[in-house]
Amino acid sequence: MMLMDLHIHSRYSFDAAPDDGVEQHTRAAIQKGLSQIGFTDHVDFFPNPSQDILADVDAVRREVLECRERYGDQIELFSSVEIGQLHLDPQRTYDYLSAHEFDYVIGSIHNSKDGVDIYELPFGQLDHDAFLQEYFDEMQAQIEFGHFDILAHIDFPLRVMKLPDNNPSFAGYLDRIEPILQSLIRKDIALESNAKGLVTWQKQVGPEDCVLKLYRELGGELITVGSDSHAAKTVGAGIPEALERLKAFGFQTVTTFRDRKPIQIAL
Repeated sequence: MMLMDLHIHSRYSFDAAPDDGVEQHTRAAIQKGLSQIGFTDHVDFFPNPSQDILADVDAVRREVLECRERYGDQIELFSSVEIGQLHLDPQRTYDYLSAHEFDYVIGSIHNSKDGVDIYELPFGQLDHDAFLQEYFDEMQAQIEFGHFDILAHIDFPLRVMKLPDNNPSFAGYLDRIEPILQSLIRKDIALESNAKGLVTWQKQVGPEDCVLKLYRELGGELITVGSDSHAAKTVGAGIPEALERLKAFGFQTVTTFRDRKPIQIAL
């Protein structure tokens, strides 16, 4: 089974290991038997552009090109990006994408509508239902806007919503999830199976079973796997489990990209 990890953050992401550049990740990936890895450092757009998080994606690409020369016979390397809230200001997104070259683009929602990092929200004081309704609205708006290739960690808020007396889930929101998945399918945007959940309270690869089952039932086929690693030592973490889970749910292929075009690889 071919192992790939299409969601990796290098030292150019603000929240990643500061000494782990493209080469450190590449060496670690080769040691773990991965065939493809993609560097997707953080770019996040905020309502106030002065707060934007802009990784030096040109530096990442230079390092990727150097490592392709050095390790290209052992592993395939992608120079990509994870953009948060790319629907927030269409012109800003158009300008950014036209100024850089990516093998694929991951889209995500990291912040609430008013620009607060979801990880920093006081969930003990929030109306969880109201928050999730707003989150789904933003995700739907981002998908309709498009201009990205993979939807990252659809269940991102669940990582931090758990309190001592609750067990957050999207199971009660499938009426909101279904149109999101339908839009992904209609627009040929891949759904990500994100392995980060293995190291959170969830202890499983995302998205939840109910979401993955629904995507499959709706005819979804484009699906990627990513560790969401932020350090070389965790590159590829959870990828074998993610691929085996896709097979168990009836998927016959997993998605990768070249020149922003999806390619299906047999599981």
